[in-house]
Amino acid sequence: MAIKVDKDQKRKDIAAACTELLLEKGLKNLTITEIAKTAGIGKGTVYDYFANKEEIVFEIIRNFIAEHHQNLLSQNDKQTSTKQKIIYLFDFFLSETNPYEKHLDFYREYLSITLSSKCNPMVEFNRECSEFVRNILEDIIEEGIDKGEIKEISRNLIDGIIKAERGFMLVAWADGQDLKQAFREYISTLFDLIEIKK
Repeated sequence: MAIKVDKDQKRKDIAAACTELLLEKGLKNLTITEIAKTAGIGKGTVYDYFANKEEIVFEIIRNFIAEHHQNLLSQNDKQTSTKQKIIYLFDFFLSETNPYEKHLDFYREYLSITLSSKCNPMVEFNRECSEFVRNILEDIIEEGIDKGEIKEISRNLIDGIIKAERGFMLVAWADGQDLKQAFREYISTLFDLIEIKK
């Protein structure tokens, strides 16, 4: 009797095994041979689950996002304010302890490749990731409106908040500045405008 393999789980397992390798090597220097060795499988097996190196990278990023989302959920409770939830959502950029430093280095490289190559699968994957973050932010905003913390017009800020965070991040990298405090002040200013004062 053949052993049935959960293909989605196997993809996740291969990606999880290669996360540190990706963070150390970067996208350009990562090879299928190293991926196979690190995951403890043959090169042919890698291709049974992924068409190319980029698909593995996408799976690793999906794992990053899922892990970050779980951390976000674990930090939130009924007492957590809408403003604090948004700050937690963007902890990837805002963290003062730099747990994501290697992730940010990789993300810089990934964006650089995406912007210079105009690779359609990367563009599509970026849309998928943006949609995921947008859905989380929508949920946070809707919950804040339902709890009477923020005004209904706050819905109109969802795309702008996401784009602002990305913009702050890119400017910080391009200019070599630490713009975390500036982004926090931006969020605080928004909340000065949308919070329902009690």
